[in-house]
Amino acid sequence: MITPRENLSLFGHHKARELFLKAFHSARFPHAWIVAGPFGIGKATFAFHMARYILSGRRDGNTTFAESDPLHRRIVAQSHGDLRTITDDGKEIGVDTIRDLNSFLNQTSAEGGWRVIIIDGADSLNRNAANALLKRLEEPPHKTVFFLVTSFPGRLLSTIRSRCQLLPLASLSEEETRKVLTSQSIEISVPAQLPQGSPGRLIRLLGGEGATLCTDLQNVLQGESAASFIHKYGGEEASYALIEDVLREHLHIRLLSAIEEKRSLDRALDVYEKVQRLFDECRFAQLDRKATLTCIFANLENRAHS
Repeated sequence: MITPRENLSLFGHHKARELFLKAFHSARFPHAWIVAGPFGIGKATFAFHMARYILSGRRDGNTTFAESDPLHRRIVAQSHGDLRTITDDGKEIGVDTIRDLNSFLNQTSAEGGWRVIIIDGADSLNRNAANALLKRLEEPPHKTVFFLVTSFPGRLLSTIRSRCQLLPLASLSEEETRKVLTSQSIEISVPAQLPQGSPGRLIRLLGGEGATLCTDLQNVLQGESAASFIHKYGGEEASYALIEDVLREHLHIRLLSAIEEKRSLDRALDVYEKVQRLFDECRFAQLDRKATLTCIFANLENRAHS
């Protein structure tokens, strides 16, 4: 699979791209951006796409680069002196990571131009790390741009959000999704029950037991007992991550539907918030995954019967 750092193709997000470039070429360019949107739609790819343009020194709006371009090769090799990236790797981002970043920013630019910081999974910053980053955002270095990439912007400190320009990215169209899958040399035979609009989610679900898991999960959501499903999938980290991803998106869609149809919004919002909190507590407090899923499905069942 091509990583965002390696990926030279950007599918969709045309409006976001034009908005960012217009801001970059204006006299008042925000120094920090929250790149937000659903999982797997290319948020990190977008950030690297813009980072290449910024670091290239171009001013013509052309964000296309060849694979043989020396700048691209250095970014892939993680050897560009003015680009620093931080990823959560499924864990919280601690304060030491941000202190290392601050040491980097206290130095002068390695190449005399812009510096770019990409924090992929910015919602995983723990409290101390977030406060350390906030101090830097309050006094940003000259010619430095921050990309805070997240699927959950609401988890960021409100003080961090207030110092950043929000750049929301939307789910991709079916055609764009298929183009992404084709570019990754992935078979496009997608079961109808799998979530659409997110190539990253489809790639995860189509690998290994993902498609079977998704089918079994849909059966539980339609009324089958959750006990055997939890026993089968809940103890394995990768399967649990897929369940979390799909359920978060499922509840998000149900909440939007309730808002549009103006029905049972309070109840839908209550369940949405409870499930999100349970997933967050399990992730950051390292709680038992099976017990967490048992509580989550109990909340979903109560909602169905209320």
